[in-house]
This record gives sequence, structure tokens and C-alpha cells, in this order.
Amino acid sequence: MIKEPIERTIFHIDMNAFFASCEQVVNPDLKNKPIIVGGDPSRRSGIVLACSYEAKKFGVKTTMPLFTALKLCPKAIIVKSTMGIYSDMSKKVMSIFDDYTPLKEQLSIDEAFLDMTGTEHLFGKPIQAAKLIQERIYKELDLGCSVGISFNKLLAKMASDMKKPMGITTLYQDEIAKKLWPLPVGELYGIGKKTVPKLETLGIRTIGDLARADQNALTEQFGGLGANHMLASANGRSSDMLMPSDPSDMKSVGNEITFSKDIYELEAIKKELLYLSDKVAYRLRKKEFKGRTINIKIKFNDFEVITRARTINQPTDSTDEIFEVAYDLMRINKGDKGIRLIGVTMSNIDVDKPVQMSLFDQENEVRPVDDMVDLIREKFGYDAVVRGGLLDYRGFKNKNKLSE
Repeated sequence: MIKEPIERTIFHIDMNAFFASCEQVVNPDLKNKPIIVGGDPSRRSGIVLACSYEAKKFGVKTTMPLFTALKLCPKAIIVKSTMGIYSDMSKKVMSIFDDYTPLKEQLSIDEAFLDMTGTEHLFGKPIQAAKLIQERIYKELDLGCSVGISFNKLLAKMASDMKKPMGITTLYQDEIAKKLWPLPVGELYGIGKKTVPKLETLGIRTIGDLARADQNALTEQFGGLGANHMLASANGRSSDMLMPSDPSDMKSVGNEITFSKDIYELEAIKKELLYLSDKVAYRLRKKEFKGRTINIKIKFNDFEVITRARTINQPTDSTDEIFEVAYDLMRINKGDKGIRLIGVTMSNIDVDKPVQMSLFDQENEVRPVDDMVDLIREKFGYDAVVRGGLLDYRGFKNKNKLSE
């Protein structure tokens, strides 16, 4: 007898106004008041990094210029972000998730997928389990969250956005037509702002329109793979599996760039190395890893490939420290030939090991900068912040980005 496959139960849990809520937990006087996190409180300049629901009621949104937000909500209290509390709270939230399932995929500092398949005998039906988690987070941490429940990641994430704050929403196959299809097509996860106008030229304005769209017309506009993906998503189909990470499997973290033409100038190479070092360091910090061995890879225009490495005394996840070593290795080994590829990799990874700090260690000086950069990138994407040395870098030219 062939058993029917068990339908998966996937939660997407998204913390409500996370940064602003953390500030209200730390300072109870801010409770139930319109607060804006970000910018410079003294100069009242910068952008809105986060805001409380009390401020959102006035139309304040993240990434909005602070002066615009204050016009909408003149009584808003501007709060400078408190370094450390967001990551500390995030760890506590993720620890609570771990008590309910070992299958967790953390998406960012304030959201995660949980595979709750087969846990009904422990925590009850999905909605009951969601209430348990939601109430525990609120009771122990004084933080709110919204939970989306479905049989795949796509629909669970869409569901968690449907009711905030403190919402619990299901989005199963028989609910798609009623709950998902009436939404604007731009709200479908994976549909970018640049894609929406192109879809509208095809008469597609809602997710339902997309679900029923002509595949040939979509293929002509977006290609076969793009069309298939859009149609599947609009109809609630997704085969994505959770990707829980096993720190013991992590051997190295690296990035590399292949150039369309030979590069000779050391100054141009220096910027490429800074960009790569920044990417590697950011990935290390997201995983909460540090490494001891910095490796560079150089592919010359005659196809010769060399690798060079240097091991440092203390493990690091600092952009500046990785770049300093990588640049020194490059300077020594560059030679006169044109370069077609550069790579930077951190190996000899330390996972959750305490580090003995030197009296002369500079990490305490650079850490706040790295933390703030990571904070902004968690909310707005990696390219939201540009290091000063990369302001004229080819990947960031003419982009309206923040600079460190």
C-alpha cells in the first residue's frame, strides 16, 4: 500500500516593526508613541531606518527621508539606533524558534521560516502552534510578530504580510483565489518594481491576472524561465525546501569577479579587492563566523592562475582587516600581466569560539561601523550602503545609495 505524502506545514514568522519595537522594549517611555529609528536626531537628517506602528499610521515608511517623515508625523520621536540590541533580540527570538523545530531557515535579522510538519502531537494544529510561539515571544521579549502558515515557503511568506501587527494567517491552496489573487501584482514575492510596468503593459495588474495570463505572451516579454516562475508563483506553486545551515559544514566563505577586459592598474584592482573583502566580511558576520586565513586568487590574461594565503593571529570578520591582508598579497604577487579574475576567500573558519582580545586589538573601534552597515543591509539589501572607497566603483556609479 502506497502512503500519501504528508503535506508540509511551513511557518513564516516576521517580527513586527522589529527595530522600533526593540527600542521601545529598552526604553518603555517610548511605548505607544510614534518613533522613528535612524537619521541624526540632533540634525533631523538622514533616512527612516524603521518606525513604530504609531508612526506608520501617519504614512511614515522605511527609507523615507527624515524631513518627509516629520512633515507627515511632526510629533514623531527620532531615536538613534542602539547598536547591539537588535542582534541580541534576534538571537533570543531565533532561540525560541529552535524550541519548536530543528528545521529553521533564518532569512534576516527579524524573520525566519519554520518547518512544523509532524509537530501537531506536540503543539497542536498549526494555528494553535502559531499562537503558542507568538504569545511566548510577546511574554518573554515583549515583541510582536506575525505568522504566515501554508504548505510552502512562498505562500507562508505572502500570508505573514496579510495581517500586521500580531497576525496569524493561513494561505492554503483553496484560499489562494480569495486571499492572494485580488492583491496588486507588485505584492507577489519575487516581482520587482521594474517588472510591474512591464506586466501592466500586458494588462496584468493583480496576482490573479498573472495566474491566468497567457504563457506565450509572458515568455516573449520575460523568457521561458521567467514566465514559468511567475505563473507558478501566482498560482501558489513553489518547490523551495528550507535551507537550515549546519555550521560544521562551513569550510570557507569567498567571492570572486571575472572582468570583461584586462585590468592592469593597481588602484582599480584595489577597489575590486575592497568590494570583494566587504562581501566576504558581510557573509561571515551574517553567519556569526570568523576566519583566520585570507586567500586571494588571481587569473591572469594568459590563463595562469595563482592563489596566495596568509594566516593571521586572531580570527576576524572585519572588512578592513580582510582587505588589508588581501591587498598586501595582491601587491606582492600582481606582476605586470593583465588580470581577468580576482577572488577573496576566508578559510580556517572558527564557529562560536571565544576570542582572547589583545589590548591593541582594533576590533572594538571598527565593530560599531560594521554593525551599523549590516543593520542597514539587513533591512534594505546589500547595496543600500556603499563604502567611501567605492563611491565611484563601477557597480555603484550613479546609484542613489548611502555611503559609510
